[in-house]
Amino acid sequence: MEGFRHVTPIQMRFRDLDMFGHVNNTVIMTYIETARIHYLIDLGLRSPQANWKDVAFILAHLDCDFRKPIFYGQQVEVGSRIVEIKNSSLRMAHRVETDGELAAEGYDILVYYDYAASRSLSLSPEIRARIEAFERSNV
Repeated sequence: MEGFRHVTPIQMRFRDLDMFGHVNNTVIMTYIETARIHYLIDLGLRSPQANWKDVAFILAHLDCDFRKPIFYGQQVEVGSRIVEIKNSSLRMAHRVETDGELAAEGYDILVYYDYAASRSLSLSPEIRARIEAFERSNV
């Protein structure tokens, strides 16, 4: 997937379909969620066993444009990349493809958050460096 170094294959389930026979738009948002979590885990920015006591990323905003329906049996992949790093937040872009064609695209904003203290935290230099090294190698 051009422009995305991190690509998550999605295992579509029959229950993802709605009464019109295509993947429901809300389910596409869960595909993006799955890709977002895989990205964070793969870069070592989130533990697979994260819980409310941890410092982790919290979803602050999600936006998606749906371009074409996804039908059962199609191959689905979600490309994810971080396109902006701020003091305590990240902006991630996502591209959902079916059989190599654009089906949806969007972005989300994640805030680095201390759940126990109920407040956002500044991103550490280590986190910034890890993201920048990964994304720079995407160019």
